[in-house]
Parts: sequence; C-alpha cells; structure tokens
Amino acid sequence: MNLFASRNFYGVQSTIAQINAEAATRDAREAQETVEFMREDINRLLLITEALWTLLKQQHNYTDYDLSKLVTEIDQRDGVLNGRPNKVEAKPCPYCGRMVAAHHATCIFCGKPVPVDLFGR
Repeated sequence: MNLFASRNFYGVQSTIAQINAEAATRDAREAQETVEFMREDINRLLLITEALWTLLKQQHNYTDYDLSKLVTEIDQRDGVLNGRPNKVEAKPCPYCGRMVAAHHATCIFCGKPVPVDLFGR
C-alpha cells in the first residue's frame, strides 16, 4: 500500500470510528432519557398505589397483612415465589379457537374481540 492510500485508509477508519462514537453517545443519551421517564412513571404509580391502598385500609379495614398475603398468593400462581407476576401465554380465541397472543384485543385470524387480561404482560 502506498503512503497516500495508507493515510486515506486510516483517515476513513478514523472518520468511521468518530461517527460510530457519536452515534453511540446519542443512543446512550436517548436510553438515559427513557430510563428517567420510566423512573418518573414508576414513582407516580407508587404514589397512586399507596393512595389506593390507604383508601382501602380506611374504608374497608384491610390490613397490611391482608395485602401481603394476597400479593404472595398472586405471586405463587405460576408455582414460583419470585416477586414477579406469571407470564401470560397465548390463549385460544373464544370464536375461532386459534391461538392469539395475550396482549391482542382482537383475534388476528377472525377479527373478533378477545377478552384482555388487564394485568397480563
């Protein structure tokens, strides 16, 4: 490789590396912003959950033990006590019987509405 070609090759490689670094920095910044938005959402949901639980305790005399027991029962529905809800698998469409992903509100095969699990993930 002659000297000009060598310099040109390394200059192109340097430019590509700089472009990749800038793209990575931009992606990292966007990811950080997404994390911050999620933190805000989680904090808001925690406040709402605490307010709802306080209302239930005040108006229906539930106790923290009642809530803890129910959370444990729900957690164990999948047979594992791990602090996570069980995964919702595909379910059959009540009209055509074909399997539909749990998050779909409409059957992709027959187009009819499928009951959605409000707490499914």
